[in-house]
Amino acid sequence: MFFPTLLDFLFRGLEMSAPIAFCALGAVFCEKSGVVNIALEGFLSVTAFTVVWGSIAFQSVWMGLAFAVASGVLMSLMHAVATVTFRVNQIVSGVALNTLAVGVGRFLSQKVFEQETQSAANSYMFPTVLHINSFTFVLIPVVAACWFVLYKTVFGLRLRTVGENPEAADTLGISVNSLRYVGVIMSGVMCGLAAMVLYPSKWVNGMTGGRGYIALAALIFGRWHPVYAVLAALLFGYADTFRIMFESKIPIPSQFVQMLPYVLAIVVLVAVRGKSRAPAADGIPYEKGE
Repeated sequence: MFFPTLLDFLFRGLEMSAPIAFCALGAVFCEKSGVVNIALEGFLSVTAFTVVWGSIAFQSVWMGLAFAVASGVLMSLMHAVATVTFRVNQIVSGVALNTLAVGVGRFLSQKVFEQETQSAANSYMFPTVLHINSFTFVLIPVVAACWFVLYKTVFGLRLRTVGENPEAADTLGISVNSLRYVGVIMSGVMCGLAAMVLYPSKWVNGMTGGRGYIALAALIFGRWHPVYAVLAALLFGYADTFRIMFESKIPIPSQFVQMLPYVLAIVVLVAVRGKSRAPAADGIPYEKGE
């Protein structure tokens, strides 16, 4: 009895963690380039809608994935244009996009599915393996690839340089704005992948449940490192899994149990306060010659 429950907990926890982990990886690329992105929640909300709509409209899960990634890129381009090109305050831009995403999801759902708060059921999904979405396991090679790109390639070195010292990068002939665009776009791509695991069978208004914000906590707890950020995401994901699986067995009000992942995020942020250091130029707009 114990062993099957443990296996179920381990695999369900991985599935619950994957959306947070993908978003956290996107945040790593974005902030390593020097751009703060608190719009991950909005990105995830929009991509969660497009993955369902694309799958149903074209009767293909791969088209759903393609549209999710494309919509994530579109949202990220809006953030990049505002913050990199026009140097709008990055927090303000992120808040605006999160607000926009709520309205966009409800509007599109009303137009496409004739109901504002949820979509039709989607039957075009990746098969399950060990009772979880098989796309979950894509996280493993993706995090390895992200680590390799950031720390073992020239592109990764340049991206990190732009986030740490854009003036020096500019002096060396590196296009600061171009690399920042790439970093922000990567966050949109990763949110598209996250949507493929989150809830591909149906879109429901508010379904993201703050996972984009928790991904930011994982980013900070993971010290802006792709592997550590994913490990932090696993911590939050397994906390949520524990809450879902054992909520009825814990002798305290369910409302307190449901708060567990969010309380844990606050505790973690307080614990690492002053111990984690963001890239030096993170959140600071750059203009050539200043």
